[in-house]
Amino acid sequence: MAFFTVAGRRQWTFLDPDGEPFPSIGVAHAHDTNLRYGHNQDIWRERYGGDRAKWLRDGLGQDLRAWGFTTVGATGEYISGTGLGVTGTVVDLGHAVDLPGAEVAAAGLPYVQALRVAEIESWNGYPAFRDPRSAAFAEYCDHLARTLCRPDDPLLLGYFLVDGPAWAGHPTGAGWAGPLAEIAEAYYATATAAIRRHDPDHLILGDRYGTKAGAPDEVLDAAAKHVDVLSVQTFPKPGGLDRALETIERWHTRTGLPVLVADTGNWCPTRLSPHRTGSVRDQAERAEGYVRTAETLAALDWCLGWHWCAYVENPQRGWGLKDPWDEPYEALTGPVTEVNRRVTGAWAARRA
Repeated sequence: MAFFTVAGRRQWTFLDPDGEPFPSIGVAHAHDTNLRYGHNQDIWRERYGGDRAKWLRDGLGQDLRAWGFTTVGATGEYISGTGLGVTGTVVDLGHAVDLPGAEVAAAGLPYVQALRVAEIESWNGYPAFRDPRSAAFAEYCDHLARTLCRPDDPLLLGYFLVDGPAWAGHPTGAGWAGPLAEIAEAYYATATAAIRRHDPDHLILGDRYGTKAGAPDEVLDAAAKHVDVLSVQTFPKPGGLDRALETIERWHTRTGLPVLVADTGNWCPTRLSPHRTGSVRDQAERAEGYVRTAETLAALDWCLGWHWCAYVENPQRGWGLKDPWDEPYEALTGPVTEVNRRVTGAWAARRA
């Protein structure tokens, strides 16, 4: 049985199980809880029968294919708390647990599986920096791997670890006890060994480093020895993409790994969230930002793709491709569809 791989000649690309170049153009934070609030739970019942499998198949899967997306990104969703944790201040943002891969596969698209091996996210107001050199950490990683790994699924793109880890220092002041290089080596060696013990064939996509939270050189060096892809997330303000890409390219150069931009996006005021300011003015400007981001990333020979935030707008995150009543923001999804199809059509050249 064949699975997704990565290849690099003149340009890096994922290869699908048939060996064809595959751009991972995905949507992150697609979670059914976004349709189970008081303002939209009637839509959840009437449109999808209150059934997650039907929503994944007839909602998410159909929408993503219609809009030219190729991948279901990480599904864990921001559901409580205030502030997005990008200023360095302490926030505590509750997140729904990622949907099980066995269920996400019902969408019929390639997807990712997350193994949260450590609770060290920058958005987590109560982090737990447990010693990755301990037997307990190894036992926990093995538990996650034997429980969540899907070694026989050709739709599985690969495994993420932690979302936005605070390797460069947590806003709460919490951190690792010990030399960072030693800690990072133990962390990646132990976590990836557990995955490969239970699934030797699928890709390991690593932590999703944030360009604002940072990734120290010792961490990048350790990760480079154990993961297959450098995964990053970035949410630059208008005009800030080039600066974010300077950071990401430096990380790419140091590790020698191809890059998946595993979470990126923009936002604007909406009916549900009129307070969402600081990015762009409206959905048309969001579309302009998406097109600019997609064209820029697709031109980079080390970029494997990008996952856009998010699917259905909820009260906490405040932005999505669809409004809180499960209707597309057409001023956004129209241009998104056009550029996705154009990029996907040109991606085959990466095999040359």
